[in-house]
Amino acid sequence: MPAKSAFESHIEGGLEVYGIEADETERAVMHGVFELYAPALELLLEADLDQVPDELDPDLSRPPEP
Repeated sequence: MPAKSAFESHIEGGLEVYGIEADETERAVMHGVFELYAPALELLLEADLDQVPDELDPDLSRPPEP
């Protein structure tokens, strides 16, 4: 049976590769989280960040300095 969307196809492949069994409730949660964050992720991917300087040697335990 073909997947309903690219997201579901991606999830099916990942679960199969790692041998993880997920029931319909767990799959629904994954889909809900994707629907929640997908618009913001798309905006971030489309953003022109060429003018943002790279952080050299970032300390991930602290917030970035202004």
